[in-house]
Amino acid sequence: MDNESYRVFIENLTGILYVLAGIFLILSLVIRIVNFIKVSSIKDYKGKYDYLRTRENKMVWYSLLSFSIAVFLILNTFEKETILISQWWFIIRMFITACISTLIGYVGYLILKFYNPGKIQKKLDKWRYMPRISSTGNEMKLLTEEEEDVYLDEGMQAEENIFSVDYDVWVDEITKEIKIEKYAGYLEVLKCGTCTFQTLKLREEEIIKPASETEDGELLKHYECTYCSSKRTTKHKIGKLLKTEKDFKLPQDYVLKGERKVKSIMIEIISNKGERSEFYFQSKEDAASFLTEFEYDKSPAEV
Repeated sequence: MDNESYRVFIENLTGILYVLAGIFLILSLVIRIVNFIKVSSIKDYKGKYDYLRTRENKMVWYSLLSFSIAVFLILNTFEKETILISQWWFIIRMFITACISTLIGYVGYLILKFYNPGKIQKKLDKWRYMPRISSTGNEMKLLTEEEEDVYLDEGMQAEENIFSVDYDVWVDEITKEIKIEKYAGYLEVLKCGTCTFQTLKLREEEIIKPASETEDGELLKHYECTYCSSKRTTKHKIGKLLKTEKDFKLPQDYVLKGERKVKSIMIEIISNKGERSEFYFQSKEDAASFLTEFEYDKSPAEV
């Protein structure tokens, strides 16, 4: 590309970058405004809670991502005269601006991962415990765990007993109007296909085909509903046996669902002879580090 063609290219590119940067800046702002309007338009407190819990982090991330892209585009309009000196400066500018915008995006990711959950939790607590108003305009009372059982059927109580679901019961003490709200519990439990309550728990695991170094094994998981006693069995694959200690590792994209609520991680290792060892860790990083150094013949104290 000759100097004149290169100059024309840079001039045209700069104009396009300004337009695109403006679009992404506006998009970032629009996402935040739409999110605010959406939350404000939901009149029901439980509806606000559900929206914040499922959508707030995503909307903030989309806004930050759009802003990061806008920064990348704007930075690529700087030092135009320097860029015109050589095409190598164009490549250098692209690399530097990509690093800066990636850093901004990563900082935003860290904020969302470590700071924003606490901020959102405060909002969730606010909307969950905001006094409810009955259809007649009276302020309702939130019942205690002991008081609310009178208004929950057996299935609901079974869900609460295994911490898969948490129910809030609000009562208008004047008209006796009842409002029951359902919230996610602290444990992940499956939904029973028979009674439809979240009360299906794992009771037993059965290895029907042991894994080898060349073939996958098969595992049966037996579930039982703690409410209606219906049973369910599912088949799962067991990965091939690992040949060396270096093969022990967690996948790079491994993510714990509801990670901020996890207090510890238990790893159970079963030898070919059926011997079992259990190890507990405070984070998935500690667990992954342990697996890279694990040798079955060593005692836990030696690992």
